[in-house]
Formats: sequence, C-alpha cells, structure tokens
Amino acid sequence: MAAAEREAGGRVVLFTDTWLSPVSTHAEVVFSSQLGAPSPYDGLVPTLAVVESLVAGLIAELGDRAHQHMRHNEETATRAGLT
Repeated sequence: MAAAEREAGGRVVLFTDTWLSPVSTHAEVVFSSQLGAPSPYDGLVPTLAVVESLVAGLIAELGDRAHQHMRHNEETATRAGLT
C-alpha cells in the first residue's frame, strides 16, 4: 500500500519501532519510537502517543482539509481490502 501511495504521488509517513518496518523504504518521514516495556512483547504505547499528538496538531492546523485527507486515506484502505 505504501508503494502504491508513493507511485500515485502521495507522501508516506511511517510510525514504527526501533527495528523499522519494511515500509520505511517507501516513507518520506519515519518516526521511530523506542520501546521499553517489561512485557515479553513490544508495546505500542509510545508510538500511539506520537501518532495521536501529530494527528491532533494536523487537524487543528488544517481543519477541513485534514478531514478530506482522512477520507481519501480511508477510501484507499477500503480499495486495498484493509477495512
């Protein structure tokens, strides 16, 4: 999906852990979060906090344009069979 988005002229921003998702090769911007949980599996709390903060800031800055972008991304995910 990331490769298709780039080919269509889109910009890919990746939120990942320190091991970097394979999507990083297609991303224009990569936000890597360090995980330090005592559990036997990697937690998503640090990454999710970065995502939520960025989305809140973008919506506040872009207003209606942000909602249009979100709709486009949801439609793309639906076409790809991800929703």
